[in-house]
Amino acid sequence: MKNISFINQNKKFLRLFLISLIVVIVMGLLTNMKFFSIRNWNSMLSMIPELGILSLGIMLAMIVGGIDLSIVSIANLSGIIAAQTMLQIDNSFWGLVAGLILGIAVGALSGALNGFLIAYVGVHPILVTLGTFQLFKGIAIVISKGYAIVNFSEGLTTVFNQSYFGLIPNIFIIFILVGLLISFILVKTIFGQSIYFVGENYKASVYSSLNSKKLLLKTFILIGILGAIAGIIMSGKTNSAKADYGASYILQSILICLLGGVNWEGGVGKTSGVILSVFTLQFLNSGFGLLRFSNFFNIFFTGLFLLIVMIYYYYIENYDLNRMKAKLHKT
Repeated sequence: MKNISFINQNKKFLRLFLISLIVVIVMGLLTNMKFFSIRNWNSMLSMIPELGILSLGIMLAMIVGGIDLSIVSIANLSGIIAAQTMLQIDNSFWGLVAGLILGIAVGALSGALNGFLIAYVGVHPILVTLGTFQLFKGIAIVISKGYAIVNFSEGLTTVFNQSYFGLIPNIFIIFILVGLLISFILVKTIFGQSIYFVGENYKASVYSSLNSKKLLLKTFILIGILGAIAGIIMSGKTNSAKADYGASYILQSILICLLGGVNWEGGVGKTSGVILSVFTLQFLNSGFGLLRFSNFFNIFFTGLFLLIVMIYYYYIENYDLNRMKAKLHKT
């Protein structure tokens, strides 16, 4: 079964790669090759990191058989805590370090709360994270008094907006490093392999030698840390932090994971598929931006594109499954 699942994931990745390639070619032709300019690619790569890291967090939640609807609120709360800390210590180097550490710590604690309620109290992940979504957002509003916190670290903004060779933004490199780390954890560590098993069959994992509750707790702590990193990137890019930034990211992240081959029922998902899915979505958005289409059209067509691809996946997978059954029947 694992071999079949691995083959199916690889097939889905190759199909998504082909779709992504077609999108790039079409956008290049429609924009008279402006799509391939260094300026446009630099802009695309700078917009990918926060949504990409949030999507990796959602992927982990789905792999373990759950969901995290609070990750954007965790991101905003972490960004606000980091920004407030930097302001309190007068934008010094140590203020920057303290802000980053506290921001990530807040993300870890927020994830730990989600994990504890899901694993040890037994509340469904949707109910838990829907509740903590409001809780973390409320705390962020109280701390910031509903206003955006601005001008907290010019140094952080400068670093986050710099690019190598005018093409590769620093924050994109951070995203790639985070993606490689998550991929390593999932593929090369016992913890990563264990959460696949927990997501595939939670009841069986409970009766095995695995400590399923502890694995769930650790997974949601990791998700919280990813949310914090995304929140710091969001805030650092613009030197401002607010409680309601990235309101649309949660739905986009879920769709990106589904498009990238992550199974919402648990046990299936690859980092490479999610990263490619983020790129594909950004190719569409950037292409429509160059074509001067309105944001309303962008939202409409992006949703339509995702629906079409998911329907395509459904029929192709059923076709492959029926063909496999026919081969087994013949043998």
